Formats: sequence, C-alpha cells, structure tokens
Amino acid sequence: MKNKNNGNFYYEKFKAILLVCLIILCIVQIGFLWSNQSYSFPISLFSNPKLKSSSPISIDDLKEEYLLPYRIAISTGFDEEHYVIPNGSKEYTILWNGAKQYIDQALETKPQKVQPFNEDDWGTLVANKPYMFEFKTQIPIDIIKWTLDLEDTKAEGLSSIYKLVICPDDSDNGYADTLYIRDDKNIYTYGIKNINNNSLNYNVFNEILASQKASFNSKSYQMAIEKYRKFEISKDLMSVFSGKKQEEYPDIICEAINGLDKEEYTYDDFYDMALDLFGNARIDYDFDVDVNGVVVFKKADGLYRLYKNSVLEYSKYTGNQQNTGELNVLESYKKALSYLLEHRSQNDIMSNITVYLNSIDVNQGSYTFNFDYSISLGEEKGETPILLKDYKISDESQLNNSISIEASSKTVISFKWLALKFKVGNNINSYEWSFVDMYSKMYNNYSELKNEFSAKDFGIYYVVNKPFSQEYQITPSFVLYTKDGTYDILMESNSK
Repeated sequence: MKNKNNGNFYYEKFKAILLVCLIILCIVQIGFLWSNQSYSFPISLFSNPKLKSSSPISIDDLKEEYLLPYRIAISTGFDEEHYVIPNGSKEYTILWNGAKQYIDQALETKPQKVQPFNEDDWGTLVANKPYMFEFKTQIPIDIIKWTLDLEDTKAEGLSSIYKLVICPDDSDNGYADTLYIRDDKNIYTYGIKNINNNSLNYNVFNEILASQKASFNSKSYQMAIEKYRKFEISKDLMSVFSGKKQEEYPDIICEAINGLDKEEYTYDDFYDMALDLFGNARIDYDFDVDVNGVVVFKKADGLYRLYKNSVLEYSKYTGNQQNTGELNVLESYKKALSYLLEHRSQNDIMSNITVYLNSIDVNQGSYTFNFDYSISLGEEKGETPILLKDYKISDESQLNNSISIEASSKTVISFKWLALKFKVGNNINSYEWSFVDMYSKMYNNYSELKNEFSAKDFGIYYVVNKPFSQEYQITPSFVLYTKDGTYDILMESNSK
C-alpha cells in the first residue's frame, strides 16, 4: 500500500512539473509572436538587434545643439574680403564658443549704447567688424539664457537676439572688446572687460582667415552695403555680386518610411513602420488604418497619423488640449525640445542631420516652434540646409518646416515631422553661379518679382516640395527670400 502511495505521489509531482514546463513554453512562444507582430504587449521578452535603445535623455546635455547660429562670417573690412564659415566645421565651433563668452559677459551688464535699428548702419557695422553671427529667427532672451546656462544674468532691456557682431580692440569703442547685438528694433553696444585673452583675438582671426583662403571650397564674398546701397535689400547680405562662384554639390537621396508605398499593409509592414519611427517604444502603440487609408498609431494621450509622404502628425485627444496657466515661451520651448529629443532618441532618421530653430509663432495659449534640417557634406564643405516648400500633408494642410511642434507651458499639443531619411549620394556635380544671374532667372520664372526688387536673404538649399512614398533624389536650388515670399529655382550643373 505504501509503495502504491509513493507511486501516486511521484506521478502527481511529474504532472505538476510537466504542467509548469508547458506554461513556460507557452509564454515563450507568445513572447516571440507578440515581439515580432504587435505593438501593445506590456513587456518585451526578447530584444531585437534592429531596435535602437531609448536610453534616458538629458535635455541639459543636449540643449545647446539646438541653438546654433544659422550663419557665421568673418570680414577684413569695408570693400574687402568677407567669408562665410562652413556650418559644422571646426572653425565654426571655435568662433561660436568664443561668441558665447562675449554673450555671457554682456548679459551681466547694461548696454553702453542703444540705438534704433537702421539697415545702412547695421550693414556698415557688419562689413567693418571681424565677426558676425546670425540666427535664423529672433531668439527670445529667456531661451538664450537657459540654453547657455546664464539664468542668473540680467540682460536688461534685451528681449531677443537675432544677430551679433564682435570686434576685439574696437577702435570705435575706445579699443575695448565690443559686442553689438541686434534684435527686431534696436542695436545694443556692450563693452566687454573680462573676456578670455584667447577668445576671438586677432591671432584666432588670422588663423581662420588663412584657412578660408587656402580652402578650395571657400570664396570671398561682397556685401550688399558695398554694392546695392540704393536697393531694397538687406545691407548685411553677402553674396557673389560680381564674378561667379563654382561649387560642387552631391545629390541627396530621400528615403521614405518602410512599407508606405503599398496599397494594403500586413502585420510585418506595420512592424517595420513602428520600428522605423519608435524603436523600442513601439510596444506603447496600437495600430490602425483610418477611412482615408492613413496609418494610425494610438497611444494613451493621443494618436499619430503617418501619411503616404512620410509626414508623421501627432495630436492630443481633444479633452487634453485645455491650456491653463500663464503663457511662457521658455517653458513651452522646454516642452517642445524634450518631445523632439525623445523622438530623436527612438530612431536613426535624423542621425546625420542638424536641426535648427527656424521660427516661433505665437498662438492663443501656446507657441509653435518650427525647426528645419541641414545635412553635412563634409568638414570643408560644411552643412547645406533642407527647405520644405508647399509640402502637402493632405488636401487641407501642408508642412512648411521639417518639424513643427505646438506646445504650451504644460504640454505638447501637436507635432508634425517630415520623417524622410536623407543621405548624401555618390553623384557629384559642379555648379557655377552668381547672385545677379540667379536673380535674373527667377525674375523670368516668377511674374510677381517683376513688381519689386527686394532681398532679405538667399542661399543654396536642397528643396523638398514633391511628396513621394518611394526613394528619390534632389539636387541643389537657389533660394531667395523677399519681403513677400520665398522663391526657388533649380541650379543647372556644368555637366548638363
């Protein structure tokens, strides 16, 4: 009897162990299936080597990367040589690090002089002084102070910074190191007393000037104040006003999000899209397709729509869009930048580009921060900006910046992002151009230009204006900004 009881005991124990093993096997199998096909399973049992790790992001460590001058230039004097420093180059970094020291010192004091902005005065100043720094838009002073860790400075009377001019040993200011700041209304003059002796002195200037003269990709420009004083043109505009410049530019390859070119989507297609966009965080989203055939990724607080042209649009659910509290541009910017950093950490789509602040729009209870891309063409060539123009999201709306984030002091309300992957192609062409020639071609292409001659800015850009769901290539364009709009024309290579 005892032997029989022992047999039953071991039999029941064997069944229990077998049952546990089967349960573990089922969990493992479900884990494999959900990890490879779904996006809402609460845990990730197995890591996928394709996934980008979303490590914790420190906004304080990365905030300076998003407040960089759009343009830095050096000048040897009026009617002399002017060079634009390639963005992303070591010379660019040296000059910007030096300028930050000047800003730090200036914001601790009151300006020596404040004068209303005047085009001719500012153009003459830029032409005569050695260093010029320009942002793409007016940067509110609170954002400047937070980004550069200058919260304790006073910045008396200064609301924003648009452009800077720096002159060590300025003969027009008692041979003091001098910083000139321009905002939308005034020019502020600051005498700097405690600057580092090695920061932007004339030894630094001469070294960078020599490097620009020696570079094949560099050319001396003229300034509009020297050539077009009587015309309606920004007097600090630098270009090739006489003679021609020859430059080489590669084609840029634009890659759409995986699977978007299909008419119907499988689970694998949804997986590839979520992987491209959200990396490890894909498990936080459920997917769907709306009545218009747009892919939708749902999350607890809102949803993302992924359009056929690789635009990703996020909006909070209606009940969460109430804006309360005082409108604060810095707190809103922090929310927008944190959101951008989170998305950038989840994928490699923006891995080879620089993101810079293009403009700030004021809304009812919120701000919209518009960012654009520039892509690196190499150390000597620097970065070339990417411009979106009339890029349609749907029949009712379009995207005019690579990233557009609406945020209040409390939360992010909406997010629009051109999730195209850009990479430098192997096809390189040579282009010969001058400002006068390119303006003449635009004059013939755009009838509205025949009623005005104005120029606020110009540049060589890669223009994206045709939404595609498959890979395609773009070549450089000449882009002109006037008081009434933005115009572009494709450049013709010498080989064509």
